[in-house]
Amino acid sequence: MNSDTLHSPQSVQSILADGGVGMNDDQRDRLAAFAALLRDWNSRINLISRKDEEQVWRNHILHSLAVLLTTTLPEQGAMLDLGTGGGMPGIPLAIMRPDVRFTLVDSIAKKIRAVEDMAAQLSLSNVDVHWGRVEDDALLVKCQGRIDVVLARAVTRLPSLVRWSFPLLRHGGPRRLVVWKGGDLDEEIQEARRHGQVRQIAELPIVIDAEPYFQREEKKIIEVQFT
Repeated sequence: MNSDTLHSPQSVQSILADGGVGMNDDQRDRLAAFAALLRDWNSRINLISRKDEEQVWRNHILHSLAVLLTTTLPEQGAMLDLGTGGGMPGIPLAIMRPDVRFTLVDSIAKKIRAVEDMAAQLSLSNVDVHWGRVEDDALLVKCQGRIDVVLARAVTRLPSLVRWSFPLLRHGGPRRLVVWKGGDLDEEIQEARRHGQVRQIAELPIVIDAEPYFQREEKKIIEVQFT
């Protein structure tokens, strides 16, 4: 399989299985339905780049699910997808992790309407959506101190994500921020470490032998642990 392979539900299922992550038939079918819904919504509003539509399985769904091969997410609990855009990584992870409650947040109303519709059509009872900015009082009232892990994919610089995420995290929980990033992140990581509550930051390359695209493009998972 080379980097130009057009992936499918079956190839993603195989890649996850090779990494020890099981996917049942219902999950595979829901991911396929999500890909179709994403393309349909993208024809009406800009959720993903038009050039990415052909590679939606690699660039978006597998990229979102790569976290399951790169680090360990807690069982059960609550996660918040900050700046969910077209529902990623939240919707693919909600399909794969029905034990976890996901809150998908975005400041753009039309994107939230699309995400809400897709979650409803996929019958994802473990997904809530919230329209607003992460720093708004409304989200703090709803989620402050109740989230175990904050997720952020292609949102903004790491120091801002650290600052916004910390108030949302539950005392006694994993207290983690998991970020999808790429390229040289030394400056961002050094700046983020200045936050008084950061315990450690790990930079974890996404390595999938069957799909070298992620290594070639220097795709990474950044895991921030708070005190």
